[in-house]
Amino acid sequence: MTFGFPALLWLLLLVPLAVWLLSAAARRRQGRAQAYADPHLLGTVLRGGNRRRSLIPLGLQLGALTLLLFGAAQPVAKPTLPVNKASVMIALDASRSMLADDVQPSRLEAGRTLARQFLELAPASTQIGLMTFSDNASVLVPPTTDRQEVLGALDRVKPAQATSFAGALVSGVRALPGREKAVPPRELLEVPGQAQANPNAAPTPIDPQTLPPGAILLLSDGISNRGASPLVAARFASDHRVKLYAVALGTEGGAVSRVEGQLVFVPFDTKELSRLTQLTGGQFLYPADPERLRGLFRDLGSAIRWEPSELGLGGPLAGLAALLLVVGGGLALAWQRRVP
Repeated sequence: MTFGFPALLWLLLLVPLAVWLLSAAARRRQGRAQAYADPHLLGTVLRGGNRRRSLIPLGLQLGALTLLLFGAAQPVAKPTLPVNKASVMIALDASRSMLADDVQPSRLEAGRTLARQFLELAPASTQIGLMTFSDNASVLVPPTTDRQEVLGALDRVKPAQATSFAGALVSGVRALPGREKAVPPRELLEVPGQAQANPNAAPTPIDPQTLPPGAILLLSDGISNRGASPLVAARFASDHRVKLYAVALGTEGGAVSRVEGQLVFVPFDTKELSRLTQLTGGQFLYPADPERLRGLFRDLGSAIRWEPSELGLGGPLAGLAALLLVVGGGLALAWQRRVP
């Protein structure tokens, strides 16, 4: 425990001083009663039972004084409390293949729906961000607890061109807390959409054990056709304690769909997504069974860690002191018809 104004603790010496003064005053009253009262009436004048009961309200008043003086020093406790450290980046595939309508109304809209479900089911304390990826990866909202900001950005997502899983993984990792300065391997430095780092710079030394939990929820149709190797990006994510959770959107074997007014064959593949999630220790879902999705979303949004925190005690102590004053005053009025 620490104190904002430790010098004020000296005021606590007023409490034993007040007890001594009250005891001295009580002895003087008792002496005067014994000096002037008829000896036959002392039992009526000095009623021991009532005197002992009168000490209860007085004790409550002194307790309130002690709490107020102690609270004036602004004590701060440092308990270890459970804290939700989970942070998740939603990576939504915004390539043109996501316009395929084999998943109604489209793969892209199905991805939006899953993202909204995750925002609804995840605990309010979970930090959730949003990014899109196609041939470029763009972080629209960094991890935050403001759900409306993420929902607003989700509604503004527009389809683009190709798909790069490497770009999604690198951008997602660097958007998560504690990993902003992580330098990816050289073969990932030229990933489209990445802020270009100095190729001669040494990787920032990061102890993985000090990093908070992080995860990427990737919603895609499973075809990466642009950028560096997703396997290298997956190892980069794993090295920084980021797990990849992927939900595949599409129909096995692909489908012929009308995209922007033209009938085209849109491929669909789950093998690469499955392998990437295995490399990072995450989880792959296909088909997207509603019950399994709900379980995944709840688990993904919780990462409880016990951490030291600071808790100011001035306010609670003042509240408790006020309660003691009210109770003590009420007892004094009921028993003695006065407030000490």
